[in-house]
Amino acid sequence: MTLLSCIVFVITGIYSVDYLPPPDGIGSEILPLNTRSFGMGGVCTGVPDNTGFSLLNPAASAWTLAGGIYLGGRYSEGDVKAWDNQLDFPTMSASLPLPGGIVLSGAIDGRSRIDSEFQTIVSDDYTGDFSWTGGLAEAYTGFSIRTSDWLAFSVGGRCSFGNILSDVTLTQTALITPTSDSSVYRDDARFRMAWGGVLGILVNTDRFGLGFSISTDRKGTLEVNRDFLTTSDADSSSSIYSLPGELSVGISFRPIERLLIGADIYSRKVMNILGIKTDPGNVYSVGAEIYAGNGVSFRSGFSYMDGLWRDGAETFTTGAGYSFNEGRAGVDFAAGYQYWRDVQDHFREETVLSISLWATEKWLGR
Repeated sequence: MTLLSCIVFVITGIYSVDYLPPPDGIGSEILPLNTRSFGMGGVCTGVPDNTGFSLLNPAASAWTLAGGIYLGGRYSEGDVKAWDNQLDFPTMSASLPLPGGIVLSGAIDGRSRIDSEFQTIVSDDYTGDFSWTGGLAEAYTGFSIRTSDWLAFSVGGRCSFGNILSDVTLTQTALITPTSDSSVYRDDARFRMAWGGVLGILVNTDRFGLGFSISTDRKGTLEVNRDFLTTSDADSSSSIYSLPGELSVGISFRPIERLLIGADIYSRKVMNILGIKTDPGNVYSVGAEIYAGNGVSFRSGFSYMDGLWRDGAETFTTGAGYSFNEGRAGVDFAAGYQYWRDVQDHFREETVLSISLWATEKWLGR
């Protein structure tokens, strides 16, 4: 065994016993909104949707008349390092209508991303440089059923999963044995699937819509696998992590046939994960959609976050959609600008572009 290896063993024995969680918890979060909803400021809970999928109220898909798929993406520029000049995890969903007014649905979407660094004193002779990358995603599977022309329910399961990778480098700060900077270990924190139940309700008439959805708390296993990069040693540990339940309520009106106006409230309890607390809070959204004819729709909206991960954030959005071949397929665009002040009272801003494509089985000629 070389002298350098001995030194590394001593250092890792001093400090690397416990997993050091990232200072940002699971990272910068986003709401699971499809492009249409994002263009309307986040309005979705009380609005039926026969092309996309709403994770905040799966009952909205009960009005789907033909099976189809939805693909979406999101690009950001701004003061959030994890999202700046990055594409997010692609949004994907599928719906399959069955006899009896039943619609099977499944979806997967990104939920958080982290890209941060931190330096701390490891011992009298070393400092540790930590960097974290990764994030969490969410998935849903379930069904909705229309019990009448104006009422629908949904029942399903929702899970969160992902991983956060941490690289640690020790830097010599005192003159002891001559060594160079050396990566000592890497932690891979794997968030195993945390499942919970989802119940949704939607009342929908020609002029009025009212929706409600609730998700239960979710618990899963967090496994931390450690590799000492300068040796062949490895270590692992496991614990339980918990994600809080969520509540969404929405209402919509059609004062005229071509105009839709809606409002949503999203609420979540306090979240404490990886030793980082995210305050409880709400997101208030208002938006509108106008059908201009020939398959073209225009949208606009606004949302305000009270508490949660960006307290005081205000978001302005706009968007448009086009469906062709009598609703067989379509494309949606949306753009949003958000600004807020962080915990150090620094001004922050972010610009988001979203695009999605959807197609139904009618596209195949059925």
